[in-house]
Amino acid sequence: MKKGILLFLSGLSCVGSWAQSNQFYEIKAEYIQGNILKHTEHIANLIKGPVTGGEVALEWQTMGKKPWSQYLGFPKVGLGAVYLSLSNPDTLGNVWAVYPYLKFPIVKTRAISIYIKPGAGVSYVTKTFHDAIAYDASGNIVFDRSNAAIGSHLNVYFAGSLNVDIPLKYGLSLTGDAGWNHVSNGSFYQPNSGINMLNCGVGLKYMPDYKDFKRPKRRDIGNIPRRWAVDMVLSGGTRQLYFKDNKFFPIGSVTLAAFYPLTNFYRTGIGFDAFYDGVYGEVNSAARASGNTTAYKFTYITSNVLANKIRVGISWQHEVIIGKLAAGIHAGLYLYNPVRNLEPYATAKSSILDKGFIYPYDIEKENGWLYTRASLKYLLAKNLFLSLGLKTHLYKAEFIEWGLGCRL
Repeated sequence: MKKGILLFLSGLSCVGSWAQSNQFYEIKAEYIQGNILKHTEHIANLIKGPVTGGEVALEWQTMGKKPWSQYLGFPKVGLGAVYLSLSNPDTLGNVWAVYPYLKFPIVKTRAISIYIKPGAGVSYVTKTFHDAIAYDASGNIVFDRSNAAIGSHLNVYFAGSLNVDIPLKYGLSLTGDAGWNHVSNGSFYQPNSGINMLNCGVGLKYMPDYKDFKRPKRRDIGNIPRRWAVDMVLSGGTRQLYFKDNKFFPIGSVTLAAFYPLTNFYRTGIGFDAFYDGVYGEVNSAARASGNTTAYKFTYITSNVLANKIRVGISWQHEVIIGKLAAGIHAGLYLYNPVRNLEPYATAKSSILDKGFIYPYDIEKENGWLYTRASLKYLLAKNLFLSLGLKTHLYKAEFIEWGLGCRL
């Protein structure tokens, strides 16, 4: 939840600076339709129809005033406002979102432009686990607290799509999107399986100053130095394990990674990650009592020991450099993970497990050997940066990492 606020504020600041320095903007209105992905059995039971809605947005064309915009092919910077109906207003509710985004060109001609469009911001969901209800065929309330997908009204909003713009006349363009949208709070509040959607959109854009618009031109700005850099990040935060526990647990991580830039805007590296997660001190119990007990039957834990709370891994890290901002995806393999032999719950309870580093698993019953991280880093000074990460196991969010890092 806090991650969404920070992403939105930093993105809004970026968009605001472009609005003050660039007159060439476009106004967009788009109709959206799609479907909720049935990534869990519970979500499948809540889907009653398609996703429908719309988006209005402002987009600014970068003109090469900053080197990064030329390195990235003169992308567009946007700020969008979205409304989505989930076709189940009493249980899933509706989504309102505001998010900044970038449009990176992959094909750009006078007849058509194709972009990759990532974005992230903040969303408000009208129904959560705490106020959702479900009805039977006769209209009687079957049960309340039926929305286990969303545990808080305020959430993160992620968007990733392929965008197409086709110029028409007099500053008008036909525009369309096809991609993925995600709403969740990063497990800050439980329950939180999240809502994943595949949506398509079609609409129109208008540029008020189209008569004065001139395509940005490249200039000689040189290349960024090709040399190794080492990032060290210390992060912390809190999360919940189970909504019935009504308890927050501390989390922390240490990351040391070496990066090498392969282009002027992309770098890759190998990282060493160590994680602390306090939820693995919760001892399984038949019912929630007091102290460190939980009724959540996912990881079979019989004692509160430090060893269960520590995991260590190695990760392959990819980051796009956008001025002072680095945005990336990290994918890792656990080298030390004692809780892998405590999942799935039923199997671990009845037998002693001895898994290797890589093994087949069902993500609905255990977290597995693969972890990923969506990462943002923002330089405060030459060697100091703020860090924000969302650690996941495939599509399941584990926790949000709030960090401070140094670059060597």
